[in-house]
Amino acid sequence: MITRAVLVVALAATVHCAAVAEESSSTRDSKLFPVVQIVTFENGPCTAATGERGTCYSQKECESLGGAASGTCANGFGVCCVLYATCDGTISVNGTYFSNPGYPSSYSSPGMCSVLIKPPAGTCQILIHFDAFNLMGPVEGECGNDTFVVLGANPGDNIPVLCGDNSGQHMYIDVDHTNDPIQLIVTNSANSYGRMWKAGITFIGENDPCKAPPRCLQYYKNTAGAIMSFNYGANPMMLTNQLYSICFGYVPGYCDIGLSFDRLDLGNINQACENDYLAISGQQHCGDFNTYTTQANATGPIAILVASDSDNSREEEGFSATYMMMPC
Repeated sequence: MITRAVLVVALAATVHCAAVAEESSSTRDSKLFPVVQIVTFENGPCTAATGERGTCYSQKECESLGGAASGTCANGFGVCCVLYATCDGTISVNGTYFSNPGYPSSYSSPGMCSVLIKPPAGTCQILIHFDAFNLMGPVEGECGNDTFVVLGANPGDNIPVLCGDNSGQHMYIDVDHTNDPIQLIVTNSANSYGRMWKAGITFIGENDPCKAPPRCLQYYKNTAGAIMSFNYGANPMMLTNQLYSICFGYVPGYCDIGLSFDRLDLGNINQACENDYLAISGQQHCGDFNTYTTQANATGPIAILVASDSDNSREEEGFSATYMMMPC
């Protein structure tokens, strides 16, 4: 829900009064009276001078929320307010970042760091965008040291546990049928490591055009872009126990989607895919390829199912690809 900021501006106006007598007139001294102008503007998203996502508030509102003003908005009447929350914090304002203590410095303290999310009424999804995400990586695909966990999503939603390098990735979390507390929890092991994370939180309403289809963990609406498995970074390794959908939006005039992989390392080689695969248009794809192309057919909504089991003793790397929507 978008609220509005109200800014009261006092202006000085000159008022000329004339007093008329029966047979003579005189001009009295001009007097100054305050004129109150009320300026309202939406507390919508804005881009801060730092390049971060913020929310447009009045200077006073931003200060009361504990945010940092970075640039202006609303034709100069508002400031682009950047909000942060860290361990034991609460996020209830759209656009707030969840970050490690001391960000952008790294963080090495062991233990749990969590935030409680309180979305406004009418929220059906929460978009989590990882501007930065660098935790300890997996061991044979298992996040046994550091973990990032989402609690409180709709019953039945399978939100994967993450670790490693996931900067630039995102998640859509369905929350329209949950009464559970919604938490983001980072748990760090005692191993020495320079961890860092910064996740932007966006609340999405039922009628918001940015809403993803239900149960789509990732959602892409542009006609071209890139997709990759979680933890596909400097040392890529497919995470275990993954089961989620990558969905693509409908764009008028476009139908099928071409997929070009620069890496597909997942599941058996030259055998049945079994429990590790990408399901595209009803067909399972797996193997060990440096280049691989396929096409998703627009016979209905287009989605890729990503599946991995509990064993990655081969240390498979996962996948990285570009996609392009094709004209009908």
